[in-house]
Amino acid sequence: MRRGGGSGDPGPTRHPTATVEVEVPKLSSFPQSRDQLEYSSRSLVFASDGERVLRVWGAPGRSWVLAVQPNGPTWTATAYGPGPREARAALRSLFSLDHPIERFYRMTRREPVLGGTERKFRGLRLPRDASVYEALFHSILGQQVSVQSANAIKQRLIDAAGAYLEVDGVSVPRVPSPAELRALGTDGLRTHGASGAKARSLLALADSEDAGMWATETLEPLATAAIVERLDTAPGVGRWTAENAVLRGLGRPDVFVAGDLGVRTALIAYGGVPSSAEEDEVRAWGDAHYPGWGSYATLYLWRRWVTEGDPASPKSPRSSD
Repeated sequence: MRRGGGSGDPGPTRHPTATVEVEVPKLSSFPQSRDQLEYSSRSLVFASDGERVLRVWGAPGRSWVLAVQPNGPTWTATAYGPGPREARAALRSLFSLDHPIERFYRMTRREPVLGGTERKFRGLRLPRDASVYEALFHSILGQQVSVQSANAIKQRLIDAAGAYLEVDGVSVPRVPSPAELRALGTDGLRTHGASGAKARSLLALADSEDAGMWATETLEPLATAAIVERLDTAPGVGRWTAENAVLRGLGRPDVFVAGDLGVRTALIAYGGVPSSAEEDEVRAWGDAHYPGWGSYATLYLWRRWVTEGDPASPKSPRSSD
């Protein structure tokens, strides 16, 4: 069993400090959310001890473990470190329980590409990252490589940093903290699979996180477009990376990731846009059909694509970010 802590994190309390029951909206499917994570590049930062899913939560360097177990109309949230209020808030954030997704479903019923997904994937909500820092870590390493390749690099970096927290005998992986990335350095990051450019971006990310640039309380008051623009100026962060980070790190429902290859491919395959469509045309499709709900249009396109693939050329399910 790999031990928790590491140079960038003191490690959490190893035993529960709070357990709360959280009433969830009727349109909340815990199995669907777990299914999505299995196709996602985030699946490697989840652990399970049977009925519960365990996830590291909190700011880098001050992280703790949240365990979630479904219980019919309520889900049980157990925290290892903080109190009941933090446990409840973390569960609601992790599974985006405050998003009124019935509004998105009303849109899908009027639009053929995602029409029917509101039944097939009923209750699937946006799984969030613990922070914008974590979301940027995932997105930087996911640039221009397959999910499988990105996961392999992430796993090597997690192992190299010893980035695990152990609770109740379960080792829960987490994203390496800024201190741990700096301890690996450019050579260490490259040894474990990051390109030179991505290594430089990760080290710049570590510095900007420590400078407070990506703190939730700093970004939360801003409009989504303003946050994307701010992120887009960071080293190694283009619009695709920025939009993914806002979608996952802040859980904004209005981010349509039009530059994503999977989104474009799915829209072409399902007749949403022509095969010649460029990013602007893909973005216009999202704006026209899912105003304010682009994140869910992105999520449900990914989910349909990994489940069904190309109807003209059946293949095995694909992975999404």
